Amino acid sequence: MKLRGKLVVHFVSQIFLILLLVASTLFLSLIFFALRLSESEADTGLAKATSDTFETWISVDDHNNWQVEDILKAAVDKQGGWLQILNGKEETVYSYHLPPEIQRKYQKEDLVSVFDQKKIKDYQVNFWSASIHDKDYVIIFGWESKSDTILSYLEREEKDLADISSYKQSTLDFIKKNNGSVYLFNEKGTLLQSVFQDIDYSQGINELELIKYQSKPWNYEHEFSYRRLSATEWLIAATPNPIFNPDHEFNRSMIGLALKIILFVIAILLVLMSVMTLWYSFRFGMPIIHTIKWIANLSKGRFEEPKNRKGRSRSRNKKGKRKQPYRLFNEVFESMEQLMETLQKDEQNRKKIQTTREEWIAGLSHDLKTPLSTIYGYSMMLESPNYDWSKEEICEIGQAMKEKSDYMSQLIEDLNLTYRLKNGALPIKRQPVRLVPFLKSFVEAFKRHPFSEGYHVSFEYQQEETTFAIDRSWFKRILENLLANAVKHNTKGTEIKVKLEESKQYIIVKIQDNGKGMDSETVSNLFNRYYRGTHTKDATEGSGLGLAISLELVHLHDGCIQVDSRTGRGTVITMEFKKKP
Repeated sequence: MKLRGKLVVHFVSQIFLILLLVASTLFLSLIFFALRLSESEADTGLAKATSDTFETWISVDDHNNWQVEDILKAAVDKQGGWLQILNGKEETVYSYHLPPEIQRKYQKEDLVSVFDQKKIKDYQVNFWSASIHDKDYVIIFGWESKSDTILSYLEREEKDLADISSYKQSTLDFIKKNNGSVYLFNEKGTLLQSVFQDIDYSQGINELELIKYQSKPWNYEHEFSYRRLSATEWLIAATPNPIFNPDHEFNRSMIGLALKIILFVIAILLVLMSVMTLWYSFRFGMPIIHTIKWIANLSKGRFEEPKNRKGRSRSRNKKGKRKQPYRLFNEVFESMEQLMETLQKDEQNRKKIQTTREEWIAGLSHDLKTPLSTIYGYSMMLESPNYDWSKEEICEIGQAMKEKSDYMSQLIEDLNLTYRLKNGALPIKRQPVRLVPFLKSFVEAFKRHPFSEGYHVSFEYQQEETTFAIDRSWFKRILENLLANAVKHNTKGTEIKVKLEESKQYIIVKIQDNGKGMDSETVSNLFNRYYRGTHTKDATEGSGLGLAISLELVHLHDGCIQVDSRTGRGTVITMEFKKKP
């Protein structure tokens, strides 16, 4: 293996290892963060848990075997609680440490009471609705609140809860056994009495603080339960909070860990960038330089890929296959080859258009010269003193000269109009028009014209009240040009239909005939002002600019035009005009 090949193998293996290291680091970091968040939810006694969390912790197979993650069980154990999962029939399908006094099947009224009071017997409960294996379940987590247990004990054993100093010894022993403390406050939140006090209430307390505890209990070092004794006194029992895990400590630790991971990943990326720089100089340098030379050739009109001394393309081997350093850029080189072919075709089309334009100008000059010669000849005849013309002959000559003049005037007007349209200098005044009466009137007028004699022209529509903003004169010009083209290039007896349709976004006008049709080349060049699909035989055939003018006028009416034609099958010209919102 040559040195270059060894270097390539070496760098590729290095890149693979570096990318694998970075990807593994990021993947492990994400897993760690996910586990840490799950542990946080578990550390807070499921107070932070959501339905989505339970759906990741709990699963069931097709045989109704339930699998519960150990982290969920640990969270339940941390508060000495229990877990119960109910199906849609309020039946228990899974339980963990469920006490015997808790029922296994519920009535709907029982569940409503549980959800309302958040309590079952002597247990506090939280509940969630989760979708597991495409089925809906209710998850109930219950635990015995020690602070609430102390208050319940006081209510049973003590006659006067407000007289803390006279509590029985057995009551004091029970409070101490549960590591609790009891506090009596007045309506202003001032501490009146206490037993086993381990919380500083010198500043007093209010019910808002207790409400905040209920919303985020994990932020408090003590668990609280309270009873309103009277309008002026209320009692609080507090015990150590087993789910104490304040947000600020967790956030600080997570931010610190995130910064360490970010710095570590940045260091890996810097090393990777250094290695990749060396690798790119070889792996990408040659193909890029080759592409630049290729583009330079195209800019100079040389439509070929750069070649080596032997006359072969630099990117290909003797068999014509792409060389290894260039294979990565195979799509780029294929696009360059397509671009080269496109430029070659464009150059051929440009030359063809140039030739066509010159032929069109020559034809236009001929079309002007022919009637001009006729006018000149007649004027010479009228000027000659050798002839004595009758009144009828003078009228006939004048009529012929007028027709030729009208044709020349129309030809010059069409030519001027095409360039005004091209430069956007044509004034257009659009006003809302009911299209059905407008098109019906136009078609009737066209049918009466001698030009359309022998052709079956008809008008069809869907809705009577179709309205669209048009410039009447220019819209007529569009229809005249298209219908005249349909008549001109088809034999008598051809059926020509003008159809009006309407959709939510467009007004659609179709010119359809069952005549000779056109080949694909004629269709593709139909609206080109430099293209003539047929040769002009006489002046009545028009200027050859009609369809190019129609296309530009359609654009001025916010429309587009499409042609569907097959030789021997007729032609359909479809104009779609976009409605204004």
